[in-house]
Amino acid sequence: MNAPINFTATQLPVAELRRARSGSLRIEHVSKSFQLKSGPLLVLDDISLTVEPGEFVAIVGGSGCGKSTLLRLLAGLDTDYQGQLLHDGQPITGTGLQRGLVFQDHRLFPWLTVEQNVALSFTNTDVPAAERKQRVAAEIARVGLDGFADAYPHQLSGGMSQRAAIARALVGRPDVLLLDEPLGALDALTRVRLQQELRRLWQDEGITMVMVTHDIEEAVYLADRIVVLEARPGRVRRIQPVPLAHPRQRGQTEFVTIRDGLHADFGDLRDAPPATEAPGLAQWGAEDWARRLAL
Repeated sequence: MNAPINFTATQLPVAELRRARSGSLRIEHVSKSFQLKSGPLLVLDDISLTVEPGEFVAIVGGSGCGKSTLLRLLAGLDTDYQGQLLHDGQPITGTGLQRGLVFQDHRLFPWLTVEQNVALSFTNTDVPAAERKQRVAAEIARVGLDGFADAYPHQLSGGMSQRAAIARALVGRPDVLLLDEPLGALDALTRVRLQQELRRLWQDEGITMVMVTHDIEEAVYLADRIVVLEARPGRVRRIQPVPLAHPRQRGQTEFVTIRDGLHADFGDLRDAPPATEAPGLAQWGAEDWARRLAL
């Protein structure tokens, strides 16, 4: 068997930007079912997780494990569930500007310009018109779309459209940004470029981010912690910390070890029993990694 692998935890630069009082999420024993003709279908089963202010958490798992369903619950788009969801200690009872959401499909309205699409976040708010215009312009510039405020979605590339969607989510100055496979439909080069931009935005803003992704390498590149969900019904299998400083190098030994260990983990998720430990403790040490990689 290979020698144990020892990682040295490096404090992330973003730690200095952690928000002391805003952006925390608590998921407490959350279960969710859908009602089908044949009866209730349990999609999420007793999910518990705490996300600290300014933390980047990635959620991975096979299709049908409830990743996107969990994100919709956190966004407040669905309030029919069991358990409790808290944002800064307050129950999540619906949508709000304090939680931005970016979908896999940019969902821009084709008849509106970039500026108008981004400004939609202010619908049904009392933000003054002058402030809206200023904040919209600032977010368009932040995501690198200077000069495209008057462009329509059909005049943008896929990557540019996703940038506009991210600007729309950020313009409300949320404490939390929820990302549902935001880069999944992009070509490989654009995806890598936007991964770098997401990391930069996260570090610059100190905002809490929770991202659903099928791409394990993407999760290791961006996240502080990776939550692995089992499927049917979705349960927390384990939580993997990623104690690597940013910017991360995809070829470095520690990066590859974590990535390959997670890939190996998916090979036996179906047959392995669910984790019985508290989610925060369901982590592997160096000897566990060495044993897994030696298989």
